[in-house]
Amino acid sequence: MGFAGSGKTYTASSTAVGLIRHMRELNLPAADKPLFFLDTEKGSDWVARKIKDADVELYTAKTRAFADLLAAVEEAERSASVLLVDSVTHFWVELCATYAKKQKRNRLYFEDWAYLKGEWRKFTDAFVNSHLHIILCGRAGYEYDYFENDAGKKELEKVDIKMKAEGEMATSPTSSS
Repeated sequence: MGFAGSGKTYTASSTAVGLIRHMRELNLPAADKPLFFLDTEKGSDWVARKIKDADVELYTAKTRAFADLLAAVEEAERSASVLLVDSVTHFWVELCATYAKKQKRNRLYFEDWAYLKGEWRKFTDAFVNSHLHIILCGRAGYEYDYFENDAGKKELEKVDIKMKAEGEMATSPTSSS
């Protein structure tokens, strides 16, 4: 995870190419399959030449639809060497926005989170249980908390950095700030 421009796409694509090269050295059958890149922005455009120069076939889909994320994991399980998702944050945002729109609201309520977390779990379960190498990039965001200043007034302060996705998402993949 990282903030915009911090090198997430470059690092993730370099890792994917390195994994495929390693699989080739080990003569693993998956090494002959393409790298799937599920792109919510335009990062794949930026690294496509580097991937091609490494003699890695690249399949790219540009989407932010949560349903496409689920389908991509299934398809990648069958047909890819590695799945790179950049940025998983956009899929979480899309899931929440689509649900709110379906409910004809512009904000979510406490009771909505059980449904949304259940839907998101379809992805995290597939991710955690996959036999495929799946590399996730996610946007970093600040975590805030209140503290009492010297005058006894409550103030909001940045206390940590976390991945901007469903609250438990950052505990599944390896993340660093």
